[in-house]
Amino acid sequence: MAGGFLDKLLGRTAPPPDVAEALAELARLAADRPSFAGPATVLADLLPGLAEPVPKVAPPVIPSERAVTKLAGGVPLLRGESVAFDARVLGRRWAEVCAAVKHHQTGDAVTGLADAAKRGRLVIEELAAAVVAGRPEEVHARADALGLDAGLAATVLRFTVFPLLVPVSAALAPLRAGAAWGRGWCPTCGSWPVLGEFRGLEQARWLRCGLCAADWEFPRLACPFCDNRDHHQLGYLHVEGEGDRRRAGACDACRGYVKMLATLGPLSPVQLLVADVATLYLDLAAAERGYAAPS
Repeated sequence: MAGGFLDKLLGRTAPPPDVAEALAELARLAADRPSFAGPATVLADLLPGLAEPVPKVAPPVIPSERAVTKLAGGVPLLRGESVAFDARVLGRRWAEVCAAVKHHQTGDAVTGLADAAKRGRLVIEELAAAVVAGRPEEVHARADALGLDAGLAATVLRFTVFPLLVPVSAALAPLRAGAAWGRGWCPTCGSWPVLGEFRGLEQARWLRCGLCAADWEFPRLACPFCDNRDHHQLGYLHVEGEGDRRRAGACDACRGYVKMLATLGPLSPVQLLVADVATLYLDLAAAERGYAAPS
């Protein structure tokens, strides 16, 4: 299986060490958990492209005073700011993601998304701007109006903008230094966390954004989605033998959950994507018990 993954890289420049390590981990995941081979192989096809250099998106210029005011009021840094996405870059990345996903799916859903963007029926920079502006429902509305798979459109958009927003988020990180942020949504782009980390010996809880890879510290005994702090309604789901390493923090008040991993330090953006796939069994366990994570 590992050889199959690596064979896909033939003809490409050798991937960076973190990508090569991630591909090897995905190969092990597919071998150890055959039921997750599909998502693992899709991500393996996407990772080299996600790690390739792309034209940088210039982060918006946000004066420190405005940043402080925004964060104090619970407003993400990018909310209300203009992010200069390059339409050609977004279009090319959308097509590449669609092509990679198409290798692993039957039916016309992915072909429809690629064709809609190519013909201008889906304007990718408008979808990206809507998400950054805090209106992700517009992605689903636009896809539904065109008879397209809305959930798949949101997934393709995530992988399209991820490598563009990660450096933007990193560039804006100094504006968050020392600023208190007790919300469950991302302080940079406003998205919900894809998972969280219990870091180091102190096991401080950090949440991670699945759209821009930003991280922010969050109380251990609090729900990121409804801010419930009643310990009687907060608990963890885990499989036998992994309780201290990988688990899902669940809230009985809103029925939300977030996957949590024990780490020495922050995961890299590539590791973050791999960890999300490697913990799909926690998503399944949560769903079986009636919990759901906001999209």
